[in-house]
Amino acid sequence: MGIRTTDPIEVAYRELEPGEAEAPAISQLLGVLIGQNPYNVDKYDHSMVVHYDPPDATDARRELMIPIHSPVAGLETKTFPSKRGAFLVYKDTDTSPEEYYEALRNHIAEGGLKASDEIHSIEIMYVPEDLDSQDFTIEIMIPLVG
Repeated sequence: MGIRTTDPIEVAYRELEPGEAEAPAISQLLGVLIGQNPYNVDKYDHSMVVHYDPPDATDARRELMIPIHSPVAGLETKTFPSKRGAFLVYKDTDTSPEEYYEALRNHIAEGGLKASDEIHSIEIMYVPEDLDSQDFTIEIMIPLVG
C-alpha cells in the first residue's frame, strides 16, 4: 500500500457495457492482440479496468485497457495519462475486494489526501507466472487530487 504516480501508457481499449463481465472481455481483447503478434505473448502481462463511476452507479462507465508496445490493427488505442494515486496490491482470496477498498480509503483519509472525482478507481490484474494458478495478483488504485 502506498502512493505512486504512473507513467503515461499506450493501451488498446474498449468500453464495457453496464453489467458486462470483465473476464470474457479481457480474453477477447487479449486474443486479438496475441493473434496479431503471437511471438510476444509475454508482453501482455496485465490488464486494467478503469471505473469512471462508482460500481453501484446506474450505467457506471468502465473501460478495459491492455498496454501495447507496438501498433495494432482493428482496435481502438489511446494514451492513458499519468495518474497519481493511492494503491494496494493483493493476492489473498480470503478477503473481499470491498475490504481492500476500505483499507485503501482509510489510508487516503489518514494521509489527509483527497480522491479525484475524474476516475473512481483502477483495477489492474497481473497475469500469474503459472497460468494454472488461481492466485492472480490484483492492484487497486484510487486516483488522487493534485
